[in-house]
Amino acid sequence: MSSTDEPPAEGPAATPAREQGRSARGRALRWTFYAATAVAFGWFAWKVEWSQLDGVSVRWGWVAAATVVGVLFCYVGAFTWRVVLVGLGARELPPFRTLADVHAKAWLARYIPGTLPWIAGKVYLAAQLGIARSRLAVSALVEAAAQVVAAGTVSLLLLAVDPRIGEISPTLRVAVAIGALVGLGAMTPAVFNRILRLGFRLLRRGAPDPVDWPLVGRSLALYSGGAVVSGASFALLVFALAPEAWAGDLLFLTGAYGFAGVVGMLTPLVPSGLGTKDATLLVLLLIIVPAPTAALVVLVSRVWSAAVDVLFWAVAVSSERLRRIREERASADPA
Repeated sequence: MSSTDEPPAEGPAATPAREQGRSARGRALRWTFYAATAVAFGWFAWKVEWSQLDGVSVRWGWVAAATVVGVLFCYVGAFTWRVVLVGLGARELPPFRTLADVHAKAWLARYIPGTLPWIAGKVYLAAQLGIARSRLAVSALVEAAAQVVAAGTVSLLLLAVDPRIGEISPTLRVAVAIGALVGLGAMTPAVFNRILRLGFRLLRRGAPDPVDWPLVGRSLALYSGGAVVSGASFALLVFALAPEAWAGDLLFLTGAYGFAGVVGMLTPLVPSGLGTKDATLLVLLLIIVPAPTAALVVLVSRVWSAAVDVLFWAVAVSSERLRRIREERASADPA
């Protein structure tokens, strides 16, 4: 299977009217996706209790550092997606900045309830670049499983080296461990490929690109690194808000953020883990900071995380636009 989508129909079926209709439907779907993302993000912002942020004392240097690391995590996700696509056999992929642009646009769709919208949006937008939809669908499944396994494993290991792990609910620890183990079992090539073949057969989509151990290993390694980067950005944010926190809490905070994230990912029909992720994070923060500070950190981290997502989108979209402008200028002036 090539890295490009199926060739367009030829002969009488490929009439100008049909092509124009496809283009119109494509534009409608794309703008519907953008509109749904904007509405969901607006609802997310509306639910924030902004009045509680009045008079909050913040050390902005830590916030700036947390934001830089947070955007770096987003780019780690885009890079991991590219590695997964290459591992599935894609060769003539668009430039990384183009893939990051698509990843950033789809990333904001996480605020739409459920996991499907942002995955479907990513598949649709990337398919417009000529990448096969079947390959994109497989890459999305690999990414989803790798995130749960990597984040769950890394967070549990980081929390395990901290003596305060005994204060974390055993039920939650078991739930995250089971989620990671089930994900790892599903990611083994023999199981994963069998599930893919069954799904593609039911959908009558032909044969999917197979997954092998090198791809599984690379995706898990990259998402493990991403979990550390993401957790570290949160730890820096906590340092900006909680004078009680210190360098000795770094590993605990990194693991706690990843742990809460997995709980959010395992919760269906919740936008970006809202609610379950926040509740888990609050319980874990109570171990190291007073209740008022923990509640403040959870609220600010929700707003800050959304701001990082928007910043990533702005940087990725601007970078891709600049790349296109340079290419257009170079093609217009070969000399």
